[in-house]
Amino acid sequence: MRKRVNLALIFFALATLVAATIENARLRAAAKNHNDSAASVLKRNEAMQAQLASLQQAPPPTADGADAGASALLAAKDRADEDYRARIDQARASAAAFYKMQAAREKNDTELALKRYASMRADAEAECAPFCRARHLSKEQSARLAEAEFQRMLRIDDMLRTRLPDEPDLDTEALREQANDEFASNARAALGDDLSEQFSIYERQGAAWECARAWAGNMSVVDMPLSVEQAARLAGAIANACPAFQDGKAVDMNTMNTVDWNAVDAAAVDFLTPEQMDFFKNSANAPDATSRHYLRFINAIQNLAQ
Repeated sequence: MRKRVNLALIFFALATLVAATIENARLRAAAKNHNDSAASVLKRNEAMQAQLASLQQAPPPTADGADAGASALLAAKDRADEDYRARIDQARASAAAFYKMQAAREKNDTELALKRYASMRADAEAECAPFCRARHLSKEQSARLAEAEFQRMLRIDDMLRTRLPDEPDLDTEALREQANDEFASNARAALGDDLSEQFSIYERQGAAWECARAWAGNMSVVDMPLSVEQAARLAGAIANACPAFQDGKAVDMNTMNTVDWNAVDAAAVDFLTPEQMDFFKNSANAPDATSRHYLRFINAIQNLAQ
């Protein structure tokens, strides 16, 4: 009996030893795997830290495709700028050649020169006529104002025809400004401070007056002519509805969304007859002026595109 018990204890001890050996081997294997994993993580962490350090020291990278696209855009812009400058230079050269040719012709043809001067003088009178009529200027005042305008035209014409062909880099804007300053002085001498200031406003209303003239011509054809006072008030209403004029600049009729036509209609009710008002709201302008309906049409297309 004792012998059986001893054998059983021996077998149990052997089984326990085998089990302990197996578990110990498993634990060793697990510990090795853990250590390997930890080492791998630490290695990756070190590599990541090194990469972060290099990114902080270097400028932000740019993708090769983006670099190529940006370079292409810059090159295209440079080409467009060069083409624009070339076309401007060509236009200036063509204008200079034309002015030079005309000056040479008129030098040998006095009658041709006198006809051009007569045409310019008529243009000066036409430019000032609406203001003179609307402000009830005397014939003497009107003549002096037209003469001042004629002298300004001559100064600018001389700059373009005589100096520009031989001086391609001439500062034309500065010379125009000088001619405008001389005209302002002559206008004050002819009209006085108050009327000359009103004329400067009239000049800023220029595009609005062109519209008023166009509608006046159309209304005359349908037997609803505008009086001078009505035309002046219509031009004023158009100008006042233009943001550029409100900012002290000239009326701009060529840019979309520059005139609030609803505001113009609201103002025009006070000085147009119902028949004139209906014609004004529903007809197009003369061919030489910008149509409010065309502006609205273009504006609608732009809104759709956006």
